[in-house]
This record gives sequence, C-alpha cells and structure tokens, in this order.
Amino acid sequence: MGRGAMVKQVRRWLLFVHVAVSVGWMGAGAANVVLAMTAGYTAPGEIQRVCYLMIERIDDVVVIPAAFAALVTGIALCLVSPWGVARYWWVLIKLVLTVAVIVYSTFGLGVWVELGVQAGREGVESSAAGQLAYGAMLNIVAFLFMTWLSVAKPWGKTPWASKPSRVRRTSVPSIDPKVP
Repeated sequence: MGRGAMVKQVRRWLLFVHVAVSVGWMGAGAANVVLAMTAGYTAPGEIQRVCYLMIERIDDVVVIPAAFAALVTGIALCLVSPWGVARYWWVLIKLVLTVAVIVYSTFGLGVWVELGVQAGREGVESSAAGQLAYGAMLNIVAFLFMTWLSVAKPWGKTPWASKPSRVRRTSVPSIDPKVP
C-alpha cells in the first residue's frame, strides 16, 4: 500500500470515528434535554432527583468523552485532509463552536447540573432548572448547525487559506552531445 492510499485509509477511519462520536455526543445531549425538561416540569421528589442524577451520569460517561473525542478527531481530520484547520469558513466555525459548546457545557450546564443534583438531595426545586433545560437545547441547536455546516460547506475560503505557491521555473539549457 502506497503512502497516498495509507493516508486515505487513515482519513476514512478518522472520519468514521469523528462522525460516530459526534452523533453520540448529540444523542447524549438530546437525552439530557429530555431529562432536564422532565426534571424542570416535575414537582420536587424522586423523579426530579433521578433525572438530575442521570444527566450527571450521562455527562460523565458519554458527553465529556465524546466531546473531547469529537474535538481531537476533528482537528486530526483537518491535518490529514485538504480542508485544513483555517482554510475554509465552515471548518473554522465548526472548530470554534465545538470549543464553545465544551466551555459552555463545563462552566454553564455543568454548574446547573450540580445545582439540580443538590436540589434533588434536599427535595427542593432547582434554581437552575430552566437554565439547564434551555441551555441543553441550545447545545442541540449548535450540534445541528455544525451538522449543516459539514453537509453544506458554505462560505468558501478564509483569508488565511494558503495560496498555492508559484514556483518560477527557469529553463536550463540543454546539453547537446553533438555540439563540441
């Protein structure tokens, strides 16, 4: 197998893993929306407590590993494909959104989940129930937008796209064996 064929195989596997973990991340996010809505619209009690605990578990087991796997495989794909990291707007926006969703989920949703778990332990309504439910939905909107970007590939190249280098070729005089 030649180098080009090997790079193509690596790219295919990276694409497969990237799509698989990204779909898993979006699916887990959708499950968290349902659980957060259920907790937010349920009277304080066992159902609400279990919903918050399930969100916490899904985050620990699926969301966090899938988020970082999507980020790493996405960057790796950029490095082994002609798309690059900052050559095309759709790739750059997906990268920025992925990092933004991870940061928002950590410092926004993560805090609100902890408040929900604590409220569930105390048997009271969470002060962040609405923020958690609608914040989780905002993540789904971001995931769907990133999916659209991957399919549509809009807006063309960024100003940072490298231009093909033009190598000036000088002609080398040919050596004619007939000339002394």
